[in-house]
Formats: sequence, structure tokens, C-alpha cells
Amino acid sequence: MEYKILEQEVGTVHYWVTGSGENCIVFTHGATMDHGLFADQVDYFSKDYKVILWDVPMHGASRPYDNFSLQGAANALIDMLDAEQIEQAHLVGQSMGGYICQYAARDYPERVKSVTALDSSPLQPSYYSAMDNWLLALTPAILKVYPYNSLIKTIATQIAKTERAKDYALRTLKTYPKAEIIAIMDVVYQGVRDYGEETVLSQPLLIVYGDGDRTGKVQTYSNKWAKNEDRPLVVIPDAWHNANMDNPETFNRVLDDFLKKVDDATSPS
Repeated sequence: MEYKILEQEVGTVHYWVTGSGENCIVFTHGATMDHGLFADQVDYFSKDYKVILWDVPMHGASRPYDNFSLQGAANALIDMLDAEQIEQAHLVGQSMGGYICQYAARDYPERVKSVTALDSSPLQPSYYSAMDNWLLALTPAILKVYPYNSLIKTIATQIAKTERAKDYALRTLKTYPKAEIIAIMDVVYQGVRDYGEETVLSQPLLIVYGDGDRTGKVQTYSNKWAKNEDRPLVVIPDAWHNANMDNPETFNRVLDDFLKKVDDATSPS
């Protein structure tokens, strides 16, 4: 993979590019993870696609970074496409990454060919009750009472099922001080509250989650999302919140099938 950087006024975004297909996929990781979350997707998809992985602002190598927000991350994603001279891309986002993809698809519809929301949730305010919003706002405060080692071990064991995926999650979490973890989570929940529109995305959307994902209300939100908008939904067996790493074989096959259908439907006849 070719390592690149994108210089911005508020920080530097680090990203990696491989493959040379006509179509492009950008993989966006979740909160407190990094581009390594998609290691199992690189070889599979780079055969047919140009693949971009990146460390979202305030994550991984993309630190320090000032004024991180989901909106700002979506803007940085589009800046990355500009730097690579890519007119349009498929966006795949896990958890927080799914939120960033929704921001990008809403604000730059002509640049986004499809969205895959992996163990993520819709951002439209109507999906969130007053109790949901209260709990979202309370989460960063709850995290503060956890001892650091207990916090990162709890997160790692809740989001990943396989030992390999747990090891990755814990290893990555250890690169973040407790204050950074809390700050990231605060930004994520603020971004959910700030979305503020009931706009239905115009692009094809695939909703995916692991059958054992118990993070927040991902399954409940995803099921309602798929039903309300008549979107395809696939449940990945033997997988939790980081479903693409717990069961990469099934996830890769499901995503590949979806992307090929989108590409076939939009290719010139």
C-alpha cells in the first residue's frame, strides 16, 4: 500500500492507497480504532477496486488534530478524494465511520456512489427518543468513572468476538489515553445530535451488522432504518460490533455483491 498524507490547517490526515480498479472504495473506521480495522478487506477488494484506508482525524496517525468533528471528518474525506483525483467513491463506514459517511453522502451527493453502514446507525433525529439523547449525552461522563485498564478491556471485549479481533481492538485502544477516548466519544455523540435533518440519502445504501452486536441500540436502529427506507439489510453471523474483522469472509462476500450490483446498475450501457 502507498502511504500518503493530506495537510490541513487543523492537522494532517494520514491515509493509504492500493489497487487500480476503475471504481474506488473508501473504508472508514469506528471511534478509537484505526485503518487497521479493515486489514482483511484490502487484498480482497484491491483486485477490482482502488482501495483507500485512512486514520480519521484525532485517530491513529492523524494526531494531533484540532477541532475534530464528524462534519469536519466528512469534509476531510472529500478532500482526500480530491487529492487522489477521484470523482466518485463507494463509502464503507463502521460505527462512527458510518456517521461520517452519512455526512459526506448528504453534503456531497455527487461524490458518493454508495454507502455501506457497518454496525452503525441512521443519523436522522426521528430515530432517537428523548431518553436516547439523554443517554448519549451522559456517556462521556460515565466513561470518566472507569479505571483506564478496565475501560479499554471492557470496550475491546464488547465490540469483538474472535480473539484476533479482540487483540486488535485492545492493542489499538492502548494507543489512546483515557482523556482522548472520552473526547472522541463526546465528539461522536455531539455529531449525532448535530446532524439535524430528516434527509433520506439519495445513494444506494447497505445496512450490515453482526448478529452479536450489543453496542448501544445498533440492531434496533438498523432494523428500523432498513424497514423505513426499504434498504437491504444483512446480518453477519458469528460477529459482533467489529463484524468485518470477526467474520471477514462473509462480510467481504456481502459487500462485494452489493457493490457489483450498484456498479452494474450505474455503468454505461
